[in-house]
Amino acid sequence: MRFVILHILCEGQTEERFVKEDLSPYLRQFNIYPKPILLLTSKKKNARGGMLSYAQAKRDLMILRRQYRDNDNERHLFTTMFDFYALPDDFPCFKESSHYSNIRDRISFIETEFAKDMGFDAFIPYIQLHEFESLLFVNITKLESDYPLSRTQIRNLKEETDIYGDPELINDSPATAPSKRIIKALEQNYNYNKVQSGAAITTLIGMESLLDNCRHFKEWVEQLKSLANKYD
Repeated sequence: MRFVILHILCEGQTEERFVKEDLSPYLRQFNIYPKPILLLTSKKKNARGGMLSYAQAKRDLMILRRQYRDNDNERHLFTTMFDFYALPDDFPCFKESSHYSNIRDRISFIETEFAKDMGFDAFIPYIQLHEFESLLFVNITKLESDYPLSRTQIRNLKEETDIYGDPELINDSPATAPSKRIIKALEQNYNYNKVQSGAAITTLIGMESLLDNCRHFKEWVEQLKSLANKYD
């Protein structure tokens, strides 16, 4: 049986930490071993993290593809964890995707065109709806563990966003994206620590709850498990 090594190109440190602390323990049950890699922002400065352009993402993925090859013991798969919020508009067919009124159809279209442009079967693109913090809204009151002085504001935030009925559908304007809502709720007492709190809160929520409540996220995880099973 070959080990399945899953290389996950992450947009930032929050996603990287989530992969290490939450996604990896879950996927290892299925003989999948994730390895998060941060996007390279500046080769000269060796700076990583932050999405600047599609060309940046494609470059990093192609480098990974050349660097890691299948052998008798390992099968290498590749994926991404990027936010749709502020996604660079040079992604394949990004502008054409605006023709879709349903956000899930739009994301699916972009991911399909992304996979086509990369051009290899071992790649499964994933774009988070709308951004990583959407996952926290599965149970946003868990934020109280990190920010106890903002308990009232967090409860109000929950009431405001419950109307969406789906954390992945909380919209992505500069004022109302999931992370912007959290920052606003906490600003009276705290500065929101995105990297530290992101994975800490998703850990408290638990992978099963994330999968049960975030359809697009679940589809990605199930696709990874399905593809990996082909190489048992």
